[in-house]
Amino acid sequence: MSPRLESAVTTSNHELLVDEGNNERRATDAVSLPTTRAVSVIGRWHREFRVVPGRLDDAAREAFTHGQCHAFARALSAVTGWPAIGMLTYDCYGQERMCRGGGGDDCPCRIGHIVCLRPDGAYVDIKGAHSPDRVPGCENSESLPMTAELWHAIDIATAWRVADMPVARSMVMPLLTSLSNPRS
Repeated sequence: MSPRLESAVTTSNHELLVDEGNNERRATDAVSLPTTRAVSVIGRWHREFRVVPGRLDDAAREAFTHGQCHAFARALSAVTGWPAIGMLTYDCYGQERMCRGGGGDDCPCRIGHIVCLRPDGAYVDIKGAHSPDRVPGCENSESLPMTAELWHAIDIATAWRVADMPVARSMVMPLLTSLSNPRS
């Protein structure tokens, strides 16, 4: 395990996000999501995905891979305690308030996908568990533990969609169930 990730295994840098999630969870519980019809989830490039809350299918996998991975990683981390990890692209895109300039190893502009680090070292996203060098679309990418500062940079960047936490939370248990049953 790389030294940068070793500290992420033992500490959690997103306490504020968990508190925010609890407030969102209370609001979501008061107005429950439909489980028999699709809702709109906005992804990358403002693409609309029709997702049925709690149904882990191709539409959910696409939505939470293409624009809402940060929401799913937050929801999964809140339930499991697994730290979130940013998968880095090769280029710094200079995205307004996110960019630290120079495209260094920890520039938030380089985060292209967010996963969670399971205790056995697997990276987990909405598509399942992967070895760190085989995350679909991020093969052999460098990674970086998500910190409160990096989460804040994502939250204020217009390049990232507003996290759809209610729908993301509805996908956590179906994913964890599928991970515990390898035949699903």
